[in-house]
Order: sequence, then C-alpha cells, then structure tokens
Amino acid sequence: MAVSAAMFLFLAAGAVALFAFLSIAVWVTTPSNERQARDRSALLKTLAEQPGENAARVLEMLREEGERRLEKEERDERKGWIAGGIIVMAVGAGLGGMLAVLGERGQWSIGLIPFLVGCALFGIGWFKNREASRG
Repeated sequence: MAVSAAMFLFLAAGAVALFAFLSIAVWVTTPSNERQARDRSALLKTLAEQPGENAARVLEMLREEGERRLEKEERDERKGWIAGGIIVMAVGAGLGGMLAVLGERGQWSIGLIPFLVGCALFGIGWFKNREASRG
C-alpha cells in the first residue's frame, strides 16, 4: 500500500511540474509574439500612410519573410513526421525483440504493429519532402 501511494505522489508531482513548466513557457513567449504583431501592424500602418518606392521594397521584404517562414514551418513539419516515424519504428523493433527473447513462439509479431505504424509515418514525411521539393 505504501509503495502505490508513493508512486501516486511521485506521478502527481511530475504531472504538476510538467504543466507548470508548460504554462510558464507560454507565459514567457506571449509578450514577445504580441510585441512582434504590434510592431508589424505599426509598420504596415506607416506604409499605408506613406506610399512610395521604399514602401514597395518593404512590402516585398515582408512577403519574402512570410514565404521563408512558411517554408521553414513546412520543413519542420516534414522533419516531425520523419522523426516520429523513426521513433515509433524503434519502439516496434524493441518490443518485437523483447518479445522474441522473453515471449513464447510468435509473440514477437506484436512488435510489427508499432513498427508498421512508424513506417507509415516515415513514409508520409518522406513523400511530403519529395513533393515539396518538386513543387
């Protein structure tokens, strides 16, 4: 009984610490994002009030910055799919290996389920990468 109570308290403290960390991380980054949005809005307002050659250059620079940001987000998403697929494939291979050593005959095949899911995730990321580089 004492072991289960200690385990519950440990897991509860870990969960509280995790969510406290996440809330602080969001709390710290929010003012920065708000400041960037406010500065961008002020810049666009100034450009709208004073059109000219410099305004066109600044708008083109802002468009290029937006395109670079979208490309980076797409690249990060593809990397996430690939990394997730590799991790799940490793879990499936580890589970299959463990069951091959410890289990009875044929139980290792249970590890194929997460391994094949990982293969699917990896394939999605791989083909997204190829599709984006062609287009």
